[in-house]
Amino acid sequence: MKIRFPSLVFLGALLLGHSIQPALADTYYRTDISNCSISDIGNNQWKAVFDMQVTARTSGAGVQPNAHNYLVIKIPAISGVGLSTANFVWNPVPIKDLTLPSGVVERNAPSSGTPGITLAQPATGTLLNFAPGTSGRVTFIITPTAANNAYPAAVVYLTSASQGGANATAGNYWFIPTQTTGTCKVSSDGPGGVVPPITEIMPPEPEFKMSTAKWVLDTTDVGDLPDVTVAGTGYLATIQNINNNSLCVNYVLAGVKKYTYALNVSNTPSTQGTRSLFAMQGPDSSQLFYNLKLKSSVGSANDFKLPASGAPNYISLQQGNDIGNGRSQMCWTPEINLFKNASTKEGMHTDTLNFIITPNA
Repeated sequence: MKIRFPSLVFLGALLLGHSIQPALADTYYRTDISNCSISDIGNNQWKAVFDMQVTARTSGAGVQPNAHNYLVIKIPAISGVGLSTANFVWNPVPIKDLTLPSGVVERNAPSSGTPGITLAQPATGTLLNFAPGTSGRVTFIITPTAANNAYPAAVVYLTSASQGGANATAGNYWFIPTQTTGTCKVSSDGPGGVVPPITEIMPPEPEFKMSTAKWVLDTTDVGDLPDVTVAGTGYLATIQNINNNSLCVNYVLAGVKKYTYALNVSNTPSTQGTRSLFAMQGPDSSQLFYNLKLKSSVGSANDFKLPASGAPNYISLQQGNDIGNGRSQMCWTPEINLFKNASTKEGMHTDTLNFIITPNA
């Protein structure tokens, strides 16, 4: 019995959170950020959005106006499977389709120091200053790749200081895809909480490989086979070299951590008596009928009976049986029960089963 196994394509999505509206304190100009979010828009692209509002503040006589009120957008780097809160991606920063409010410009990232894109008003000389009343929406798309080592998140760094150097304040707004308290938060250090590993929010496409391609049954006397109309479980065939001919699926561990799958076949069964059966084809239009049970190596809850009746049984692919190179494996031992009808004759009979793995969306 030959087995063919098709490929599988899997897409996932991440949630969008609620916005929060923190603000820098004790500054004479300040920039507030609100309505911030980050979301997976497909094709390995992440869209970040926030609104900005610059407000003037005064405090006593002789206070100088703020001269360094600006934003820097930074993209954190991947550290292992998680997120590095100390390192950021250097230019070219993986940001595209940047849109800015009226009167705000993008400045080049510095050649040293913290990498990022600086947003400021058009300025005279070296001043980077947002004037009071500057407001609007900022959007950009992050495109993380293996080459740029970027994590699909963003940090918006705010700075504000008086000309005399007093009242200097700064804050980091962290945009994290699965942040449970909202999609951005203020933190002077890292993002806080548990940062999801890169393999969880950007799982690789699952790969499935068959470890066996042919089942060969021992010769059976036609006279020993029950008719399709007779009650009973059928004739249990002996499969040659069964210990080395299990149906095994090898798959990438990271891509299937949170998903369940159904194993089925695309072959169309026929109704014979009260049974739904597959058929092997033999000489002179002979047919040899059978059903198939797949006994799981990890417990009967993952057994399959084919042809299946009703809704498919979904299984959770196991993570424990690591076979190396970041892959795991599940196996099923086949049991084939045979039946005959008036058309069944002696001779070689064969069939090809086309197995399908379907994700439970």
